[in-house]
Amino acid sequence: MASMMLKSSVSARVAARPARRATVQVAASASRPTWYPGATAPAHLDGSIPGDYGFDPLRLGTNPETLKWFKEAELTNGRWAMAAVAGILFTDLVGLPKFWLAGAEKYAIDNQTLAIIEVIVFAVLEGKRYEGWKKYGTSGFLNSFPFDPLNMRSEQTALKEVKNGRLAMLAFVGFCSQAAVRGKGPIECLSDHLADPGHVNIFTSSVGKETAVTVAVLSVWPIIIEATKSLNKGGKQDTPALFPWAEPWKN
Repeated sequence: MASMMLKSSVSARVAARPARRATVQVAASASRPTWYPGATAPAHLDGSIPGDYGFDPLRLGTNPETLKWFKEAELTNGRWAMAAVAGILFTDLVGLPKFWLAGAEKYAIDNQTLAIIEVIVFAVLEGKRYEGWKKYGTSGFLNSFPFDPLNMRSEQTALKEVKNGRLAMLAFVGFCSQAAVRGKGPIECLSDHLADPGHVNIFTSSVGKETAVTVAVLSVWPIIIEATKSLNKGGKQDTPALFPWAEPWKN
């Protein structure tokens, strides 16, 4: 009798172990950072890509092969944006011509020669980058893949690069918008805003109404997403194709 009770106790403990592991896995999945609190990441975004917060409302990355190209494109554009933002801020600080007028300036080398040099340099660098990316699956410089002369490559630095690249792309869009709306550079616009923030801001500009509508739509967007998911709970697809994020609910 005692032997049977001991076997039952051991069996119960063994059976309980997978349940505890499953609980830990569910908790880890639930704690994954997403682009808004409580968001459910689509199946093709499993968190393995640096900077993956489950944001793909148009489901552009469902094809694994295409997703690789999108990842590289975002990284490349982010790097160019970081360089552009740093250059724009520098030219503004030292009083050089505005970035949107730089192409019309006169330089030691005429514009036609500069254009030819740029085409040749870019053809070589981009050709080598494409060749290396196809071979090694990572970006680099000339014959160095990955390009990491200071040995700083890690998961943490990869995440930081993606985040800073995204921020720089938004900043560049902001710089261009300021130039189009106010005809001023970012440093001058910042100085004007700090001098009178209540009257000099994006909402009091010529695109204030459009901006207010955009902010309102983006604010309710997560609510719309969660509502469409609730309508599809149980796997029934009643939501129109207008909402590409409406996937079958997974319990």
